[in-house]
Amino acid sequence: MEHCNGYFSVVAKRNGELNASVGSKQPMFKRPSARAKGPLNIVHESGQVYTETESSPAVKVRNGPGWLHESPFLLMGWGEGSPFGASPLRYLAMRTLVSDQRNLSIPLFGNVPWNIAHDIWDYLGKCRKQTLHMWKIYATVYPTQFREIEPYRSMKIEEPQISMREYLGLTKSKSLSWRVVLTLGASYARIPEIVGISEIKNLAALDIATPPEQDASPESDIQMTALTDRIVRAWSEMAQTENAFSQLRVLIIRNQTDLSKMTLHFLKSFPSLQFVVALECPGIASAFSDGSVDGWMVAEVMQSPPGTLYELYNANCKAANIEDLTPVLEFQIGKMSPKPRGRANRPNPHCVIYQRTDDGPRRVDPEPSIRKRKDVGASDEHPRKGRAVMKDRTKDIGDVLSDFF
Repeated sequence: MEHCNGYFSVVAKRNGELNASVGSKQPMFKRPSARAKGPLNIVHESGQVYTETESSPAVKVRNGPGWLHESPFLLMGWGEGSPFGASPLRYLAMRTLVSDQRNLSIPLFGNVPWNIAHDIWDYLGKCRKQTLHMWKIYATVYPTQFREIEPYRSMKIEEPQISMREYLGLTKSKSLSWRVVLTLGASYARIPEIVGISEIKNLAALDIATPPEQDASPESDIQMTALTDRIVRAWSEMAQTENAFSQLRVLIIRNQTDLSKMTLHFLKSFPSLQFVVALECPGIASAFSDGSVDGWMVAEVMQSPPGTLYELYNANCKAANIEDLTPVLEFQIGKMSPKPRGRANRPNPHCVIYQRTDDGPRRVDPEPSIRKRKDVGASDEHPRKGRAVMKDRTKDIGDVLSDFF
C-alpha cells in the first residue's frame, strides 16, 4: 500500500486486532463523483468503470407460492467472464437484472422496448430461468410479440405444498392476457376453494378429477377434490350475476359420483361452454334415461376421454373456427389417476361427451319449475322410453374430435 509522503503505521492491540491509521496527507485516489452511491468497480480487461447497488426484495414478494417450485436466482457464477474478452456493460446489466426475479414486475417492463425484452428472454432461456413469473409478465406487457415465440406454457405440480387457493392465484389474469387450461388431479381442496374457481376470469378449459373409490385412502378424513350439485349451482349463479366462466369452453369431470342429472341444467348458464366430457358420472348419464335434455345432446360415447384437456380445447376452437392467438397456460395441480388397462373390468363404455345444442347462455332457475316436476312425476306411470338414439346430423364437434384424434 502506497503512503504518499505520509506515514503508515500499524498498532497491535492487546486483543490481536489491527488498527491502521494514515498520516495527515490524503490518499492519491479519490472517488470521481460524490453522486455515486456505491463503490466503484473496474473491469480490468477493458478498463470499464461502473457502480453497483443492491436492494432487498419487497416484503410481499420475498416469499410466495410462485417460488415454491421454481427458483428466482441465477446459478452462482453463471455467465461470469467470457472466453472472447470482457463482457459489455449491457450484458452485465442484463445479468444483474435477472439475477433475482422476485422484484421484476409488470410496471418495470412497461417502458422496456421489445427488442431489449426479447434479448432478456433469450438470455433467460440460455440460463434455464424462463420461469412462470417471467412468462406471465411478458404475456401481459408484450401480448402481440410474445405470442409469436412463446404461445404455450405448461406447469404440473403433482405434489402440492400449499393450499389450492394459493395455487389458483398463480393462474389468474384479470386483463385476460393469457388463457388457462386448468387440471385439478387427486388434490385436497375445501369447498370454498372449489367454488373460488369461478374467480378465474381467463379460465378456458377445466378438468376436475376425483380418484376412484378403490384409489382413495379409507383412513384419510380430508375432503378430496369433488363436485356436488350445490357447487355447480353456485357456479351457475355466479355465471349469471358476475359473468363468471365467460371464457370456459371445455369441461371434463371424472369420477364425480355426487353429481345428479341437474348438473347439465345448471351448466346451461355458462355462456361459452360447448361440451362436457363426463367419465364415470352415473348421475349425469341418468338425465338421458327418459329422453333428451334441453340444451344438450349426446355427441360421443367411448372408453376414455379423447386426448388431453389442452388437445380438446384446441380441437374445440378449431371446430368453431375460432382463431384465438392469446397465449395458453396449461396448469395442473395434483396427480392424475393412470388410465385403466384392458377392458375386462369395464365391458361397457363409461365416458360420454355432451354437446351444447343451443346458441347461447340461458338464465336457469335454481330448480325446475313445478310444472316440470309434475310432468316428471306423471311420466313414472307410463312405460319408460327407450334409450336415446343419436339422430342423423351434420358434422359437429363430435365428428371433429373423432377426426382429430
